[in-house]
Amino acid sequence: MAQRFLLFVISLIFSVSLSAQQWQPNAGLIRPYPAKIEVSSGQNKQFITDNNPHTFWQSGNPLPNRYISRKDLNYFLHKRHFSVSPELPSTTPAFDGNTNTHQDIQDGRLSIDMHPASSLLLLSLKADIKDTLFLLLETINHRTIRFKYSPANNFQIVNFILKTKEKVTNIRLESRKPFQLYEMAALHKHPTEYVLFDYGQTRSIGWISSRQLNTSSVTQIEVLASNDKLRWKPVTSLNPKAIPFLYQPLAHPVKVRYLKVVFTLPLRNYQKAALWEFAVYDKNGPWGARPEARPSHNSFAEAFGLNTFWGWGYSVYSDLLKPGTGPEKFKIVTKNIRSYEPLNWDMVRPQQTPDFDQMAAGKGTPAKSWLNWDREYKNWKQTGFRIDITLAFKQENFPDTLWKNPYREAYAFGKAYAAHFSRKEHLVSMIEIGNEPWDYHPATYRQILSGMNAGIKSVSKVPVLTCAVQAYDQGKDDNDYIAKYVDASAKNVDGLNTHIYSYVFQENGKRTAVNPEDPRSAVWSMANLLRFRDKNLPGKPVYVTEFGFDSNGGGENCTHSECVTEKEQAVYGVRMAMILWRLGARQFYWYYFANVAYSSFLHNRSGLTGSYNTGFREKLSFKAFALLQQQIGPYHFVKIISENNKVYAYLLKDYKTGSNIIIAWRPTASHHFEQLQEQFAVPGKVSKIISIFNSEKTNYHETNRVLRLGLSGVPVLIYFRN
Repeated sequence: MAQRFLLFVISLIFSVSLSAQQWQPNAGLIRPYPAKIEVSSGQNKQFITDNNPHTFWQSGNPLPNRYISRKDLNYFLHKRHFSVSPELPSTTPAFDGNTNTHQDIQDGRLSIDMHPASSLLLLSLKADIKDTLFLLLETINHRTIRFKYSPANNFQIVNFILKTKEKVTNIRLESRKPFQLYEMAALHKHPTEYVLFDYGQTRSIGWISSRQLNTSSVTQIEVLASNDKLRWKPVTSLNPKAIPFLYQPLAHPVKVRYLKVVFTLPLRNYQKAALWEFAVYDKNGPWGARPEARPSHNSFAEAFGLNTFWGWGYSVYSDLLKPGTGPEKFKIVTKNIRSYEPLNWDMVRPQQTPDFDQMAAGKGTPAKSWLNWDREYKNWKQTGFRIDITLAFKQENFPDTLWKNPYREAYAFGKAYAAHFSRKEHLVSMIEIGNEPWDYHPATYRQILSGMNAGIKSVSKVPVLTCAVQAYDQGKDDNDYIAKYVDASAKNVDGLNTHIYSYVFQENGKRTAVNPEDPRSAVWSMANLLRFRDKNLPGKPVYVTEFGFDSNGGGENCTHSECVTEKEQAVYGVRMAMILWRLGARQFYWYYFANVAYSSFLHNRSGLTGSYNTGFREKLSFKAFALLQQQIGPYHFVKIISENNKVYAYLLKDYKTGSNIIIAWRPTASHHFEQLQEQFAVPGKVSKIISIFNSEKTNYHETNRVLRLGLSGVPVLIYFRN
């Protein structure tokens, strides 16, 4: 008996250990190419590749005199550049970069001929003299430039700046008495600092992610490439004044082993260069290769959803609203809604599990005596919506310190919630444990996730999702990296959840929206999450529970940096929805149903309509998504017809009728209404083509199943004869 028990314990330990080993927390990451780093000067070079854009390498300062010992800067460290008369020993200490050794100049005269004539910016001299030492520079135009080094400067390095572009042919040092020359040095170009990356082998480099913020101490940054460290060719330039961490896909990938980042400094003392972060990838960048397209699990009507909240902007129960308003207004746009249910509306602290049956009877919740979620959700269900609930909590409204026994308390809440809303009332079709709880202690969240998931599953089969996470950046300031919140204990969740917005930072530090096809757009981060899913949760779906764009329209302005125009919101919104569908998102929910009745800042203008203040006036995006529901609601994504920098075209199919539709557009970043002639293969005889904006028909020409049409950035629907 004891032996069997021991074998059981060993087996259990082995099973747990094996499970932990198989879990790969960083499976979604695409690592930048590893490199050995060499710097021209300075310390902390390891900070350049530490995935922390808040730490940095800083160089030394070439001026006033550190450049003297550097062969890449000091002109006179290259003997082929000059000759001296009278002749000095070949290893003369006067031109060796060491300011502590000297050469005796017995007759007080030394002539230096330049080979060839050279443009010099600065001369440096250290000497021990008994009488004034004159420096006489002869230019190619036979002009003489004079400087002098006085006895008061003895044993000091003195810099002389040449304010001429004329090339120098000869330099004479003349004194009436013998002197000791400790060092003669020159700059023939502005001082530079550099960081050299050795990638160990030839790499295909198509993407640079960097932060290179410098003050006025750097005037130019160039990235050079080489395979031998001898011959360098320019790859790109970086803006030394750029504030944030930036993505820079290269227009033309290069195959090289070495990159050198060269910083040009002004001709001033004590100027230094800095590099905060530098990462190099192939053409796919940190997202990696785009996943292979597969037929969608859901039809468009099943996949597209809308984010909302109790009262739909009216701050009253939805059953008190006039017909055609609130949820009834939006039923032509979608049949799926996702609503935020704050935990601090359900309970004051986790130890007081709500009695939701009592709530339904009009007794409220421990936190809100007036609250009855049943009343609200039943109205939504009667309107025809499928309801996804995100149980939202974060530090400001439900601190993690309130949880005394996170697993047990979350289990009790999850069991009570699912027993009422899913098993008994059948109101809630999916539950997310947390929305964006990224300021919670990750260990506390993981216990809540495990406990609440287990409690829900003890009484219901309703699908359970994680909070929103991303799988591409461990060091992101949002603190939303997946490994912090999802570990092997979450293997029995029913899906992963992410929020994706197509924003990028510009060099001035402002964040702006970009078209979803832009290679920098986070829409492609779906690939990272899918890789994580495939390794750790194979077969589980991925949901994008927030995406969207802020815009003017609906009677309200949009003035913050992420804003796009009303037309762009519709154009980009539809295109991003199609891309998410093609990337395999099981469902994707637009944020938000309407503008927020407040001033313009991030997400407050993301609605498909204006806010309560404008009577929820419809934007073009509302009309575009309503048209899609009407036209392609029962259709599934099938395959890619074209996905390149000229044309995006996806084949859709209604499996019940066998009908096909292609949705197509040009991936424009501007001039969205400009039509260009494009062509691609089609699977049948085209019957009509309409725009998602106005249902107007588009002219086209089709021959041998090759379609030619004027295509703009506005998606069109291409119909076929049965």
